Amino acid sequence: MLKTESGRLTFFSWIAIFFFCLVGAKVAYLQTAQNDFYSEKAVRQSKGVMKSTKGRGLIMDANGNPLALNKKSASLYVFPEELKNRQAFIDQLRQQGIRLPAEKRRRIRNKKGFTWIARNIEVADAKRIQEEIPDIEYVLEEQRFYPERKLAASLVGFTGTDNEGLNGVEYRYNDVLEGSEFQLLAMRDNKGKRIIFEDPQKKKDVDTVIYLTIDEYLQGLSEEILRQDTAEFMADKGMAIAMDAQTGEIIFAASSGGFDPNEFRKYPQKEWKNFPAGFLYEPGSIFKPVLFSLLLDKHNLNTNLSIFCENGVFNVYGHNIKDVSPSGMLTAEQVLIKSSNIGMVKLSDKVTKKEFYEYIKALGFGDKTGISGVIEEEGLVRNYKRWSGLSKPSISIGQEILVTPLQMVRFYSAIANGGHLLNPKIVKKIEKGGDTYTPKSRDEQVFSEQTAKRVQAILKKVVKDGTGKNAYSDYVDIGGKTGTGQRIDAETGTYSKTGYVASFAGVFPADNPRIAMVVVYKEPKSSIYGGTTAARTFKTLAEQISMHMGLKRSYVYESVPTS
Repeated sequence: MLKTESGRLTFFSWIAIFFFCLVGAKVAYLQTAQNDFYSEKAVRQSKGVMKSTKGRGLIMDANGNPLALNKKSASLYVFPEELKNRQAFIDQLRQQGIRLPAEKRRRIRNKKGFTWIARNIEVADAKRIQEEIPDIEYVLEEQRFYPERKLAASLVGFTGTDNEGLNGVEYRYNDVLEGSEFQLLAMRDNKGKRIIFEDPQKKKDVDTVIYLTIDEYLQGLSEEILRQDTAEFMADKGMAIAMDAQTGEIIFAASSGGFDPNEFRKYPQKEWKNFPAGFLYEPGSIFKPVLFSLLLDKHNLNTNLSIFCENGVFNVYGHNIKDVSPSGMLTAEQVLIKSSNIGMVKLSDKVTKKEFYEYIKALGFGDKTGISGVIEEEGLVRNYKRWSGLSKPSISIGQEILVTPLQMVRFYSAIANGGHLLNPKIVKKIEKGGDTYTPKSRDEQVFSEQTAKRVQAILKKVVKDGTGKNAYSDYVDIGGKTGTGQRIDAETGTYSKTGYVASFAGVFPADNPRIAMVVVYKEPKSSIYGGTTAARTFKTLAEQISMHMGLKRSYVYESVPTS
């Protein structure tokens, strides 16, 4: 009897093992050989596939302060074929403040399949709307959030509905910043409840951070000062850009006005522009150090050379060149200090058209600087073969040429650092997947260190004794140059009789410059002159930058006239 029971137990054990193996083999078969088949079948049985992204890279300032982050948002959707009354559904949406465009209304009335209703709204709002309209459903996504709002908006940029970069660094580095795209599969369980499946294989957390070169504090400070001074000078627009002359890093690039990237569609597209990199204008007298540096570097100009400045009026090729402050005899150095147009025109006789043109091009004018992350204009420098007899003297005083503030600040950086033309940078470093990338800089010697030092010394005298007296500071030594240029009338193609651009470009601390900066005002009404508008803003910014960065400051309490 015991032997029989033992045999039966063995028999049933083998039967159990057989069926266990059979089931295991079936499961293994379904999970391997038939995996794609059943996955596709599940997709076919689902109500739709939605695509979304998560883990977009972050953007920080140079010190790690956040400028672009991610936050949870909700997106509403519906399957029109499941609606009992499609028009009533549309009416309910309108009552909740959701007005659909005509195309989407037609889709709801006539189509089948998945349809987005509203993207990237607050989660609380999505829950409230679902309570009011049970037929609508929502899924959680990620939305870009800019905690500093208008600050550096034209540099950082913004993303669109699908979290894709559309402007600024967000656009230029979209391939680096973009998160992982994954699918959301919408299905019903056996009770009719919606189930959202996410594809776990492609989903990831943030693994990218881009650090900009700008300093959040200085960027915000410069924007606020520009807004105040633009209003005081009754200008159409104010802009300023500062560059670390030793590294090429942009520490701020600001303008008055601006927009909130969290709500960029509410602002005109012209405000999305980064004006320091995209505003074209005739630079006027801040361009005069270009010819002066050429004469010093290639022609060993004697700065004590006497030049007769015609007492304020000089006819060149039938065109009268005028000085704001008439002068007789001036030294070459005084020509730059007092900003004599006539003196500069006469100095331009010492160079040929070809030599002057090639030098201007070597300094980067007429070409994009190559800054990565900002949309920039290339400016305009006509080939010397197309110059008229008046072109060389006109360009020597900053006419017949179009530049951007970014191009001008790069030139003044070369004056500050001993003659090195650096490639401006807005991105300091990129951290991605545990690795760190640093954008390469281009460094080209365009004039000698001796030339740079001589120009520095003259620019310091411009501020102390010349047209730049309003930039004089008791706290930081500033060297710079004032500029006033006429605007081109878009309708007539000739110089405007009322539209001017006032500017000041310079370096500081003047005895050992670290920072180059340019301030520009478009059509100021209180005064057209850079010496009475832009120079004042430059002084304020230079003092604030020096204190914040711990740069060398001087404490000179002597009285310096400002008129």
